[in-house]
Parts: sequence; structure tokens; C-alpha cells
Amino acid sequence: MTFWTGIGLLIGIAIGALILVVSKKANKNAKFDERQIAARGNAYKAGFVTFVICELVIFFVELFTEEPLVFYKPGDLQMIVTLFSLLVFVEYSIFTDAYYYATQKFSLSWCIIMLFLGGTYILQFILAKEKDSKVLILSAGIMIIVAMISLIIKQALNKKEALKLEEEDSE
Repeated sequence: MTFWTGIGLLIGIAIGALILVVSKKANKNAKFDERQIAARGNAYKAGFVTFVICELVIFFVELFTEEPLVFYKPGDLQMIVTLFSLLVFVEYSIFTDAYYYATQKFSLSWCIIMLFLGGTYILQFILAKEKDSKVLILSAGIMIIVAMISLIIKQALNKKEALKLEEEDSE
């Protein structure tokens, strides 16, 4: 890890901790309802099963080929599997309406900020001359962009469904 990577990591952790503290204080009454809790449990199971299956595939491929699967450096593949499993959890939560609290509203500005963050990861992947963690940066960028696009698509589907229900009620 380079010096600037370490500095960036520390700044990222500090900002994440600050956001966590502020959101905990601001959302004291924000809770998931029973349906959302059950859906998040199923999402967790889906992410966990995805993780186990991917790790088993890697294990058996390494066992039968007698060669370790390595992308650029050891550990990258396991991090990609972890990010993919997290993406499965997030996608399942989004499309079962269990991503936001029951009282929390969709925030397009937050999605745009996160899309910008994902875009900077992909730009960093393109501009990086070193191979160190290049694949992980790309994986994180893709994960963030896919999750935010899914949130925007789900919001559009929810609006379309709400308009359809209003039309049915007015008839």
C-alpha cells in the first residue's frame, strides 16, 4: 500500500464514521417494518449463499488445476467475491423494498453522488499505471454504479405503479 492510498483509506474511514454517527442521530425513529426485516433476512441469505457457492467454485478449480486462482495479487479474487455477494444482498433488498427504512424517502441527489463516486473509481482504474489493486477498484466502481442504477430503476417502477393505482382508483 502506498502512502497516498493509506491517506485516502484513512480519510474514507473518517468520512464513513462521520456519516454513520450523523445518520444514527438523525434516524433514531427510523426502523424497518416486519416485512422489510424478513426481506432483508432473505437478502442476507441470498448474499451468503452466493458467497459460499463462489468460494466453493474457486476451491474446486484450484483443487483440480493444482494452481491458485490469482488476479494480479493474492486476495483480489476473494475481495471480488465479497463485493459480488454484497451486490446480491443490495439488489435483493432494493427490489423487495427493503433497502430504505419504512419512513425513508428516495434521494436522487444521494444516488448522483454515489454514481459520481463509482465513476471516479472506474476513472481511477483507467488512469492507474500500477497493477496494484486495479481490479478491486474497478469491481467497487461497477458495484456502486449497478446498485445506484438499480435504485433509480426501482424508483421509476414504483412511480409507474403508483400512477397506475391512481388511475384505477379514479375509475
